[in-house]
Amino acid sequence: MEPSDPESPAVFDSRTIGPLEIFVVFSKLALSGFGGVLPFAYRALVEKRQWLTAKEFAGLLAMAQVMPGPTICNLSVMIGQRYAGFAGACAALGGMVAGPSLIVLALGNAWQHYGEIPAVRRALTGMSAVAIGLLLSTAVKMGMALFKPASRANVKDGVKASLASGPFLIRVAQGSLCVAAFAGVGLLRWPLIAIVAVLAPFAVGLAWRTQR
Repeated sequence: MEPSDPESPAVFDSRTIGPLEIFVVFSKLALSGFGGVLPFAYRALVEKRQWLTAKEFAGLLAMAQVMPGPTICNLSVMIGQRYAGFAGACAALGGMVAGPSLIVLALGNAWQHYGEIPAVRRALTGMSAVAIGLLLSTAVKMGMALFKPASRANVKDGVKASLASGPFLIRVAQGSLCVAAFAGVGLLRWPLIAIVAVLAPFAVGLAWRTQR
């Protein structure tokens, strides 16, 4: 399949993605995601399979993060439900947890026997550094997609004028919200629910104003 613009509509729909394919795809993601599944999910679902656009992925991820439960599991359920209904949601969640659960049980048993060995601890430290790099790479890709101006070919004349009149201020506002969220959660250690309650209305209002 030829590569396409990540901002173009998703190639597949509910008639072409069955529960079995969803289960296999998310099983592969779960078994590939050492240090975190999110970077692999972005690459597979947005860049490779094009089930979602970059902005769709970011929007679903935002919803998944503010909902109870593991973020990647919430994300898998929403994507599975979108393309195959309830069966797809169950298939996606099953793919995410089945294989890793077996591996975690085996690793937990091995950790009890070999966890105190210095070489094992050093190996885990090295894997942590790689995981951080993967997460940073995904964050940069998502940020570039979010701040990318909308295509002039896909918007109405009124929206074109709005985009032309204030794209810089819109990006500054978006960037300010990102910085505020990072500072509140990452540096000041404020409760996540408080950060969402304060910043989410501003973010929703900004998005609504941009699309008008």
